[in-house]
Amino acid sequence: MVQENENVSESNPNINDLNEVTSKPYRVTMEFPLFFTILSVSLSGAAISNILLYRTCLHSCSHNETVCQVFLSPVKNNGSQELEEEVQKYAAFVSMVRTIIESLAPALLSLFLGVWSDTYGRKPLVVWPLLGMSISSGLTVIYSMMDNLGPWWFIATVIPMSLSGGFTSLFTGAFCYLSDVTSKENRSLRMTIVEASVSAGSVIGSLASSYLLRAVGNVYLLLITAFLCVIAYVFTNCCLDESLPGAQKGGIKSILDFKLIKEMITECFKKRQNYTRAQILLLTVANSLSIFIMYGTMSLGYLYTRQKLHWAIQQYTIYSAAHTTIAFFGSFFGVVFIQKIFKVSDLAFSMIAFISSAAEYIIKAFAFTTWHMYLAAGISLFRDLSSPLIRSMITKILPAQDIAKVFALMCAIEGVAPLISPAVYNSLYAYTISTFPGAFYILCTAITGICVTFLGIVQYLRWKSTNITYQNLTNE
Repeated sequence: MVQENENVSESNPNINDLNEVTSKPYRVTMEFPLFFTILSVSLSGAAISNILLYRTCLHSCSHNETVCQVFLSPVKNNGSQELEEEVQKYAAFVSMVRTIIESLAPALLSLFLGVWSDTYGRKPLVVWPLLGMSISSGLTVIYSMMDNLGPWWFIATVIPMSLSGGFTSLFTGAFCYLSDVTSKENRSLRMTIVEASVSAGSVIGSLASSYLLRAVGNVYLLLITAFLCVIAYVFTNCCLDESLPGAQKGGIKSILDFKLIKEMITECFKKRQNYTRAQILLLTVANSLSIFIMYGTMSLGYLYTRQKLHWAIQQYTIYSAAHTTIAFFGSFFGVVFIQKIFKVSDLAFSMIAFISSAAEYIIKAFAFTTWHMYLAAGISLFRDLSSPLIRSMITKILPAQDIAKVFALMCAIEGVAPLISPAVYNSLYAYTISTFPGAFYILCTAITGICVTFLGIVQYLRWKSTNITYQNLTNE
């Protein structure tokens, strides 16, 4: 698949008519705060899952402390299979409600923030959620210290993070910031580097979590993760400059302006030459469906391996680290070598990434031993490239002044995903846990197939628009 001219649409007078960012020395911007944030999430993830399972077993399922202690063990301990199913079903429901509440405010704010940042700057979109995450991490520490609190109290810890915009606002701000400070030539690489920093945080956190848990215990581990969130917030607030020249200062009142929604919809759905509108919408939906899968499976990966393969936290964290490490090197190798040497376009490589993800899901769905999981991870080494390459392509076919608006639409659609996908995936998992617990991976495969189809349509539209352009030039 040779790289086609991705600047076909840019030949129009209304496409990318702002001056490109001049070449500047590489400077760390979003990589640092995103690394520490994801490191914090990865360090605490499996430990929080175990705490939630333990509190569910103790308070909601009314078992005694000795029986429930199995869920806090960082080493392999299968316990009772009947107990696993009962506790997991209830904990999956609690996780679903938590994810929905965590996502409500970001879903609403995503309608406003992208367009709002065109006037008031990108930095607030990153600083505010990092502050909220720091507060939520502190509340999680308090929750872990109070053994008398049941699983439903854990939901309260996500409220500050939700009200500050959550990951939806954070990644919108981060990618808009990168779009401001990069040129077309290095944008794909910079966005991949940011994704790689996220992967690095995930790898290190996954490898270290079980060892730290055994060394310092739940409370101190969560205290460390809260400190990492604070570091990310302080760095962003104090060390990063605003990327948007002439950005104004605006408070909360300036955000909830319905004119912002109208402007976003008008710009995203207006008719453009060379099928650009259809391409943008298809790319946006394809990327959002991948986010739908991510939120749906986020809390089920560990539960699935406990149920199907009888893993405990140590086995899962080692696998998670290996899984992310493979994707980390796959992303760099793909962008730096394969895409450059073989001239593979962003669009074609995104399709390859989705196809490799579909293969991974199928293998996981039918896995019955440990090496099957590692085989799935190896086959999907390019899976993390789909999102940054889609975002990079969107920035290349749009005028600079419209990029944040389209990212806002993307975020608005992605903001709905956490409200729906946990309910779909957790319900499916609870219904099939006794018969076919890997059914949710089959759903992932089907959705990924839809993404590949959408990208195929975009590819066809680009070929068609290229032919139209050549015909027009010939006629002239």
